[in-house]
Amino acid sequence: MVHSFLLCVLVLSSCFSKAQTMTDFFSSSNLDVAMVGIDYSEVKLVGAEGFSDPPKIQSYYFGAWNGLLISEIDKYDVKSAFSKKNIHYHLNVVEKGNLAVDYINLVTNATPPFFTNEKLQEIISRYNCEAVEAPFGISLVAHSLNKLQERAYYYVVIFNPKTKQILFSEKIFGDAGGFGFRNYWARSYYNVLNEIKKSKFRKWKKEATRK
Repeated sequence: MVHSFLLCVLVLSSCFSKAQTMTDFFSSSNLDVAMVGIDYSEVKLVGAEGFSDPPKIQSYYFGAWNGLLISEIDKYDVKSAFSKKNIHYHLNVVEKGNLAVDYINLVTNATPPFFTNEKLQEIISRYNCEAVEAPFGISLVAHSLNKLQERAYYYVVIFNPKTKQILFSEKIFGDAGGFGFRNYWARSYYNVLNEIKKSKFRKWKKEATRK
């Protein structure tokens, strides 16, 4: 009986010792982190004149924009943005939701309300992360591609892949630009990653380690 009790204590101690916190995430560059991609499952395309082919955007461009994270990995540099040596890509996590988007309701001329914390948690809770072994996941949740403002809005979300609990989130935007539809909007999250690298990550780290 005593041996069983001691075994339970050791197991629980081991679990707690492996538990990761946001201080760990922002302080250590050696953590394994899963990048699950750009989540377009709740995105709105603002400005009808700028989005003439919603079916193609849903069926092709959502995947093409995610694909650049792999095919042009040095340009869309998630490692440098989040100061991590070990980024593992699991883009299939957001793929199902992106493919299920109803393109009929994608385009609007009205600016949609920003996501609440509850809405973000609902989005992350849909993920299938069974194949993800890293203790942290990163999702770039797209809120809107706004042609009227020529920028896109995203939420940077850091979460626990096992519990789907959101540990950190912040709204951020990136200006669009460049030649061709794909590159024009890809520039927005390229700029987001650069902004995180240049200043946001240091700010977030300072706030996380101060708590």
